[in-house]
Parts: sequence; structure tokens; C-alpha cells
Amino acid sequence: MAENSELGLESQKFTVSHAGKQHSYHLAYALKMLDKLQGFYTSSYVEQEWLQKLVIQSGNQFFTRRFKDGLSAPFVHSHWKFELKEAIMRKLQGKSMAVQNQVYQRDSDFDKMMAKKLSGIESSHFWGFQGSCHDSLVAAKASGKTAICELATAHVIQAKKILAKEARLQPEWADSIDNLYFPPTYEKRLEEEPQLADVVIAASGFTKWTLTESGIPEDKIRVLPLGFEAEKIPYVLPEKGISNRPLRLLFAGTATQRKGISYLIEAMKAIGKTPDIELHIVGGIQGSGTALWKNEEWFHYHKPVSQYEMFRLYQDFDALVLPTIFEGFGLVIVEAMAAGLPVITTAHSMGPEVIESEKNGWLVPIRNPNAIAEAILSLRNLNDTQYLNMRQNARKAALQFTWENYAKNLKLICNDL
Repeated sequence: MAENSELGLESQKFTVSHAGKQHSYHLAYALKMLDKLQGFYTSSYVEQEWLQKLVIQSGNQFFTRRFKDGLSAPFVHSHWKFELKEAIMRKLQGKSMAVQNQVYQRDSDFDKMMAKKLSGIESSHFWGFQGSCHDSLVAAKASGKTAICELATAHVIQAKKILAKEARLQPEWADSIDNLYFPPTYEKRLEEEPQLADVVIAASGFTKWTLTESGIPEDKIRVLPLGFEAEKIPYVLPEKGISNRPLRLLFAGTATQRKGISYLIEAMKAIGKTPDIELHIVGGIQGSGTALWKNEEWFHYHKPVSQYEMFRLYQDFDALVLPTIFEGFGLVIVEAMAAGLPVITTAHSMGPEVIESEKNGWLVPIRNPNAIAEAILSLRNLNDTQYLNMRQNARKAALQFTWENYAKNLKLICNDL
């Protein structure tokens, strides 16, 4: 029996498909290193190894993010035509609704193309991503493949429940809530994909909860936490503690009510005006920004920066505060912790998987400014030794989520399929 099982594992070959990027490059690369990748199909990717080297030399910011070192042809099949219109529109219109609708169209068109290809592809498994794998899952099962759907955020049914409630509770901030409205056909696609799949991959315990709450059987869900580029994030313990200077809090990422921005501002109000605590927001602004700017006396705003610039900027702050209402994983949590920042966040993220309250951060309930304020004041009241220990603990916990550990967890899941 064991011998037959080993033969089965050796014959596993995965076709990976994703219109866009997210972390699909890392999945395809990890499968390749496990000798399990049949092919990676995506909308935009620099396929040829020689061209990847030229792009690296050029330093082009767009194209250097469109491949992963070690993953090239013949394993990669890119279809740039699906992303061309979106890229042009994004350049001209930024984060408009028209651009978002084009993303939905890209996902659908790419999926239809992939579904037609699958019957002619020899592989044992198909691995698609939320939003761009509906028809492909059906085609994969019809051709005898195990059909896998991965969700990096959460199931759309729970997303709409949670975020619609947020819009009712905080109408002033409602225009800053993304991921709330979808075209009906796209919403139907999001709802049905986990139902169609043989196996559903969830990015966190919270993602898994949204799936089971939406009626997806627990026995077909596997949790596979994401990784991050730990080696690119500077980690330097400060020479001085926090006793004799202002505590610099960071909110990193798009300022949106989905991430609980209003509750953080209310927490600052509860603490009151003090030179001992500063809140800094680094990122774009979702929606009109009207509600945010009404409260500008409570924070310092900084324009968005590149991912790698953010990695460097973590060292300028003392803690990350992300009181999110809805976050499938929350990569910024482990990135900040890798830089040595304690994190204050909620269970509606991957926070419970990495944070031990009062050891490397704090978990607070959603929609609770008083709990956020209490956590901030607990941090403010630490002595220098306690704070430095917390920084070290944060770094240690974050290193559980490297891409190397992701690959190890992926191997375990493959063994279980």
C-alpha cells in the first residue's frame, strides 16, 4: 500500500492557472521545486529566462514584478492580451469602477480560454484562483483532474454580509469600502467556485471560517498560509527604547473602512491629544476621502510607497495597527512583525495564527475603539526592556511564514490530496 501511495505522489502533476498575480508565482515555483508542476498559465509574465535577466538589469519597476527568478519557460504560458486593456485603463483612470469592471472581465475571459485548453493538458490536478477558475473547475473535473480552488481573501457570501453591515454602521465611511459590490455574473462566479471544487485552499483560519459559514464542507478545505519575502525586510533593534520619545504607530495600506480605519481614529480620540502617541497613515485613500480628512488632526498622512520602500519604512515606526473588519490574510501583519514591529489587529485576518497577545502584539475585537485604545496604551506603558522583547518575539513569530515554510506546508497538502 505504501509503495502504491508513493507512486501516486510521484505521478502528481499540477496545472496552475491565474489571471493576475497575487502569490500564484510562488505557488507555481514551489510546485516546480517539488517536481509537481505541469505548467503555469497566467495573463502576464516575462517567460524567457534571458529576458528576465535583461529586465533585472534595466530595473524596470513594472516588469521586474512580472516574473519570479527560477520560474521560466517552458513551464510558464503567459497571455498578455487579457491584461493589456486593463493596464491601459489603469494608467489613464487609476482605481476607477471602470477599471475594476475590466478586471472582472479579464478574469472571466481568461477562465473561458483556460477551460477550453484543459481537456488537452495532461495533469492530475488543476489549481485555480478565486474569480478566474469557475469554468476551468468544471472542465478539469470533466477531464478527470482533481479540481482545486484557492481563496486568498474570503467567501463572497460572508464578505457581503460583513461589509454591508459595516456600511450600515458607518455610512459616512461607506464609500471607502471595497470588495462590497460585484457585477451579478461575477458574484455568482465567486459564490459557486468553492462549491464546484473538489478541494478548497484557504489562506487563513478566518478564510476557512467564511467558507464553512457559507456552506462549504469543512472536510474539503485545507488551510495554506501565504509566505513573504523575509530576507528583503530590514530588522534592526533600535538603540533607544520608547520611554523618552513619542510612540509612532503605523497604519500601512489603503485607508479603507474595510480595514477598520474609523475605529482606529476613534481610538485615538479616546486616548486624547497627547504628544506621547502619533498615528501615521502610509498608503492610498479608498473612495472620496471625505470622512478621513474630517479627522486629519488625529493622524499624519504619507502618500503610498512601493512595496520595497515600505519594507525600509517599517524601521521608522514602533508598531502596526490594523483593526481590520475583513482581511483574508493580511500580509502587512507578518511583514511588519518581521521588521520587529508589534501588531495590534483583529481575528478577521491571519492575526490569530501569529499573534500572542501581550507577547508580540494584541488581538482586539472588530469594531471596538476602546479595545484598540487599551492595546495602544498597554504598548505605550511598556518599559524599554519589555518593548525590545516584544520586538524580538514579533520577528521570531513572523519567520514561521517565509516562502520556504510555505513550500513545506504545500508539500504536506500535496501528500494529503
